[in-house]
Amino acid sequence: MRSLLPVKKNGTIGVLAPAFPADTQKIEKGIAYLISKGFKVKRGQSLSARHLYFSGSDELRVTDLENFFRDPEVDMILCARGGWGTLRLLDRIDYHLIAQNPKPLVGYSDITTLQLAFLKKANLPSFSGPMVAVEMAEESDLVTEQHFWQQIFNPHPWYNFSFAREDVQVWRSGKAHGPLIGGCLSMLAHQLGTPFMPTLKNAILFLEDVGEAPYKIDRYLAQLKQAGIFDQVSAVILGQFLDCTEDNEDRKGIALETILKDYFADRDYPVIYNFPYGHGMRKFTMPIGVKAELDTEQKQLKLQNPFGQNSV
Repeated sequence: MRSLLPVKKNGTIGVLAPAFPADTQKIEKGIAYLISKGFKVKRGQSLSARHLYFSGSDELRVTDLENFFRDPEVDMILCARGGWGTLRLLDRIDYHLIAQNPKPLVGYSDITTLQLAFLKKANLPSFSGPMVAVEMAEESDLVTEQHFWQQIFNPHPWYNFSFAREDVQVWRSGKAHGPLIGGCLSMLAHQLGTPFMPTLKNAILFLEDVGEAPYKIDRYLAQLKQAGIFDQVSAVILGQFLDCTEDNEDRKGIALETILKDYFADRDYPVIYNFPYGHGMRKFTMPIGVKAELDTEQKQLKLQNPFGQNSV
């Protein structure tokens, strides 16, 4: 894994929208928040562009992304929001450019596709964390905010997160270690079978989703199971599955938790559920690609600092 270049406390942040168009007022609120933290901000063209139902054409969105990685003044790249459309970009990106300018990219949801591709093609870690026109534009949960900035400016080789005070369920206890990889379940499932999917062998796999009916969650999990993913990983962290409810009267009796347990309750490795990560107000920033250690007895997730020394 490559080490990320450090972020200066009064440095410059590039803000772009690689997926769906973001609300203009929320973009401005999020940028005002960053400025209040002492940062300078550069805006991508995708913040004001439109094409079909995306925030600009594929070419424009890729150009935005590559320009920020190329720009020596930009320390970190934050996505305005998720949505859809990022998957269209993966075969257009210059991954050699990304690898030669290892800057942190932050986002979640649809941005999962970029982060998995960066790990596969550029061996580059990234952060599944708060976005400019979402969390940074609202009254953010204090824990969410603190954990994000503490990881960005962590001076230590490891970062320890205790989830003892969180409402996390331990379905299978134990200890595990491996690369921390995951994100939005539906996006990960869509990326399987492409050249942009990193290996999940021995990974601590983390998953979340939003607005998907339980039968769709089951379909995504079945795809991962049939691909052998659940036999490869060393642990599974199930985050928030917000608004993943059933509207159809014939299927309302089957709870999402029941479906998840059908896949994970009998595994021979650690499995935890309702971890504070996902589309909810409280979200722990997850650095994708770093070495990680999960201890369910101590209720602790230990994470390698991606700004540290190269691990290879």
